[in-house]
Amino acid sequence: MKKLLFFLLFLSFYSVKAQIQINYQDNSPKIDGELNDWPSVNYSFKQTSHQVKSPNVLRYDFGFDETYLYGVFQIKDKQLTDLAKDKNGSPRLTFNDGIEFYIDTQNNSKTVMDDDDYQLIMDFMGNLTVFRGGDKYLLKVEDYKVPKDTVTNHFIMDLATRFEGTTNNEADIDSGYVIEFRISWAALGIRPHEGQTFKIDVCINDADEYLDIRPLSEEDMIPNYAFESINKKTDFGFPNNWTATSLQGSASVWKQVRKFFEKQFWIVVLIVFLLFMVLIVRILRNRKEVVTVQEKVFQVIGGNEYVATDSFQSRATNFILKNLEKEILPTNLAENLNVSLRQLQRQFKEETNATPTDFIRKVKLEEAAKRLVLGNQTISEIAYSVGFSDPAYFSRIFKKYFDKTPSEFQENAQKT
Repeated sequence: MKKLLFFLLFLSFYSVKAQIQINYQDNSPKIDGELNDWPSVNYSFKQTSHQVKSPNVLRYDFGFDETYLYGVFQIKDKQLTDLAKDKNGSPRLTFNDGIEFYIDTQNNSKTVMDDDDYQLIMDFMGNLTVFRGGDKYLLKVEDYKVPKDTVTNHFIMDLATRFEGTTNNEADIDSGYVIEFRISWAALGIRPHEGQTFKIDVCINDADEYLDIRPLSEEDMIPNYAFESINKKTDFGFPNNWTATSLQGSASVWKQVRKFFEKQFWIVVLIVFLLFMVLIVRILRNRKEVVTVQEKVFQVIGGNEYVATDSFQSRATNFILKNLEKEILPTNLAENLNVSLRQLQRQFKEETNATPTDFIRKVKLEEAAKRLVLGNQTISEIAYSVGFSDPAYFSRIFKKYFDKTPSEFQENAQKT
């Protein structure tokens, strides 16, 4: 019983370890045959075949977003070999150094390919052949006839490769190659989402000796050539074993917001334009209201409006306006203007025929009149804001100056 439990636990552990998790990519990799856009490459495999002179070492990983499945393969290969004279679309591309990537889109195949499975043959030179399970092309493999339908020319896919070394030169030692691809989910008939499951297989095709394979049939053995999958099985034409795969993760909040704005670009532009127009209308309306208030103040104040005409009176007016809430005495004004009280009195008498006290009161009352027209403060608040501590006294002085009480003045301004 203990042995059975141990065996079941071992199988459970093995199945979890064998599963490949494909993580969501917020920053989609650029398909250029480089590893720069891949933060990590999480899976690895080393050939065990003795049919080749130097077994390859494979590092690989996958990623996805809403539109594409991404993949990258980095292969250390000391001997880069290009045997297939037939390139894109040819089944013989499998004899070149490269990768075969199988995908069971419906997660329903066991050992053979059906019409929802795909086989991608990608060599280190950037050539591509794509097969789909079907019945148009029968490839004899040992005792089987594997149904396949070539769909290379109609498959939505981007592929880029980079290799370091020389081709078909056994005199030197090469470094290897990188294959990077992306496949449209639409081409595979998959709607990706977190937790989506399907099956894949990856096979290394490795030739370590150059020879002319054109006279050879598909059944003939090629020396120093091996094809081996990540499950350590000899794949040729179909996976002997599939690897369970699942999609993990989803777009970050920032990417979701960005994609929303990208999809709704013209709607966003229209909303921004409308908001901008509303802002312009409000600015123009406010400017019109300011002009209207100024006109109303002028109409109500009429001939009593005082306008400072020279620097002396301007300086006096500015000082009063900056200190509206305070009680301002003629001595305060004289001190600010750097003149004696007597000089101040004489200057105002000559220029305005008014005393400094009258001038101070006039500036305060005219400012109060403007605030009454605006209508956003009570009469008491306006009285305090222009330096009167007693609203009743303010009302008496205001009526004496404008011949109207503050409330009458305000009502008249609103009707104007």
